Amino acid sequence: MELKGRLKAIAEQIPQCDILSDIGTDHGYIPIYAVKNSLCKKALAADLRPGPLKMAAANIRKKGLDDRIETRLGDGLEPIMLEECDTIVIAGMGGVLIRDILSTSLQKAQAAKTLLLQANNAIEALRKWLYESGFDITNEIITLDTGKLYCIIIAQWTGKPCVKDEFVYYIGEKVFEGNEPYLRRYLQKKLRELEVIIEGRALSVTPMKYESANGAGLETKTCLFIRDKLVEYLQGSDQL
Repeated sequence: MELKGRLKAIAEQIPQCDILSDIGTDHGYIPIYAVKNSLCKKALAADLRPGPLKMAAANIRKKGLDDRIETRLGDGLEPIMLEECDTIVIAGMGGVLIRDILSTSLQKAQAAKTLLLQANNAIEALRKWLYESGFDITNEIITLDTGKLYCIIIAQWTGKPCVKDEFVYYIGEKVFEGNEPYLRRYLQKKLRELEVIIEGRALSVTPMKYESANGAGLETKTCLFIRDKLVEYLQGSDQL
């Protein structure tokens, strides 16, 4: 099976492992790819919705992988046993939802050797929770899919909580390492998001009306702080 765009970028980060668990598996493409390419010995495809899980099961049967990929119906990590937590993929959801899935099943998240997380929005909420809950973000991969930029977080439990500044939560710390050619476009995208929030608040006495999914929980002074650091970085990179 050939994957493209966002799914391909996620699959490329899967380490050699015994068990891959794909939460919110949808069509089951990532587990199928991982097993077919010998990235894992077995895979678990889990979803909250019976419809997508039925489609995943059909795709798994079509590839003749019923003996190596098991489908499970359930909410978040609930259908995954603690001893099965090895490499866990949670992708294509909001950052707040991913955070809530991990926090609800904290012991399972801690037991995983690798967490591969891709949030469609509010990724700052996810980063903040990871750092402050004792997880380390070891890498962040920026990828392009159908004209949209996505950031994939690779994390693992260390048991060492830490506090970062809001710039790191909103932009990311590891994104500055090895993400050409998409880094500049990603930073410009984040800058535009902040400018929309800042401008909207300046025009309204009810600023919550103008807040987007990204940065919605940030105070205006924090938005200004992050924006100014972004502008400084982008202007400096122009001079390199």
